[in-house]
Amino acid sequence: MIKEDRHESSRVPEGNDLLRIIGRVRRLRESSRAVFCRWVKLGFIEGVHALVSPMGTVTLTDWSSEIDSLIHDLVSNGVAVMNDRGYVEIPHMMNWNDIADLDLACDTVDETNIETGEIIYPSPMIMKLPPPRELIEEAYDDLQKAFANAVNGLSYYISGEVAYVGLNVKSLGFINPILLRSPIDALVVTSNRLTMAHKIIDPSRTVHRGLSSLEHYLMDGLDYAILVHKYTYYEMHVETFNKILSRPLIRDAGFIIVPYELDYLIFLKWPHYNSLIARSRTIAVKRALINNAVGFMINAR
Repeated sequence: MIKEDRHESSRVPEGNDLLRIIGRVRRLRESSRAVFCRWVKLGFIEGVHALVSPMGTVTLTDWSSEIDSLIHDLVSNGVAVMNDRGYVEIPHMMNWNDIADLDLACDTVDETNIETGEIIYPSPMIMKLPPPRELIEEAYDDLQKAFANAVNGLSYYISGEVAYVGLNVKSLGFINPILLRSPIDALVVTSNRLTMAHKIIDPSRTVHRGLSSLEHYLMDGLDYAILVHKYTYYEMHVETFNKILSRPLIRDAGFIIVPYELDYLIFLKWPHYNSLIARSRTIAVKRALINNAVGFMINAR
């Protein structure tokens, strides 16, 4: 059982752990499995109040009556555990899609199918942050720098230990640098050489949502693409969230909302590993070049 995010084990499930996860998900009732698999495969949740850890563990602190039966099913089949506070925890849930073949468990319907005109209202997943290493009096004087400082304060972020955080990255590598189609507002590189490209926007100051940058990041072979918006109002963020889901090329992207007081992040959509890398040889080659460049960069530090 995971008591607190700060005590969470850094060990990612593998091998027999993943087989147990798949087996437990398969035991869910078909209706529960369809909803849960959709959440995991698309990286969001609905109808709950939730916390999410940097390693993707989801803690449900409250939920609507409509999903009472789903929560009971998850706990009774060992997919989730209930802690001593009455909260329901699903260890590493948001990263299952990247580390397990969920098709072995989620084989009843196409959970990733989005019906035409369907509007999904995602529940915010709150990631609490430690105090930033560099204090900024006004968080939005420099949104990019504030966000980078916040992530830099984490030891682990999404899929690896934080090794490097860079701002306004336009190319990667020193010899024969790899030029990027869209500058990366905040680049996070993990110790296992995964690249996470963030597009950071204040929607109140521009009509652009940043979706084209997400596509460029993924097409250029970066491992993760994440859109970060300053909080404006929920309905606007819901519209952007649904635009991401409706576009197959950027469906792997994550979506974060930044509140004014940057002591937590609001995930509306958890990012998934760039599936275009496995589907396109050209993108896979780009990814290999980027991997070599960031490896040299980490080793040189």
